Amino acid sequence: MRLEVDPAHEAFRRAGLPWLHRLEAIFREQEVVEVEGLLHTVARVLQALSSRGFSRVDHWEVHPGGWIPLPEPFHERLAEPVGHLLNALKSDAWKRISNARAFSVRLSGPEQLRADVVVRRVHREWAHSITVELRGRFTDRDVHGVELELRHQIAIARLRRSHGELAD
Repeated sequence: MRLEVDPAHEAFRRAGLPWLHRLEAIFREQEVVEVEGLLHTVARVLQALSSRGFSRVDHWEVHPGGWIPLPEPFHERLAEPVGHLLNALKSDAWKRISNARAFSVRLSGPEQLRADVVVRRVHREWAHSITVELRGRFTDRDVHGVELELRHQIAIARLRRSHGELAD
């Protein structure tokens, strides 16, 4: 199942989320300005998918820039993908991220479910293109839950679903 998401301009609501404030603090410390919108979107997508059980980061990278070091092994309930992203930004990985035009991540969820995500900066504006490919046996209810969480985290102008085969 493939979800193609077009966020609305200025889609980043100023919610009082602690991880969002920590992310902004890292931007100021590292002087990462252009990529801020891209990483806000990545963090919100990670948060949405994490709330649906996709908590293990199997792979992530930026384009250009390459792979970002994988998170240290943790018990799954002790850390979530946004926390891992914050830790990666505290390392030298932020240098690769600072020039990124796209961020790709593969997350694992329950029962061998996977989510492959690509967030692209369309222009040097607050507009991004998001693709979420859900792999495994998903029901329509599962996909709808992911869509609702994405809408909760991001103001979406358009969300298109490319129908794959759904489980009963």
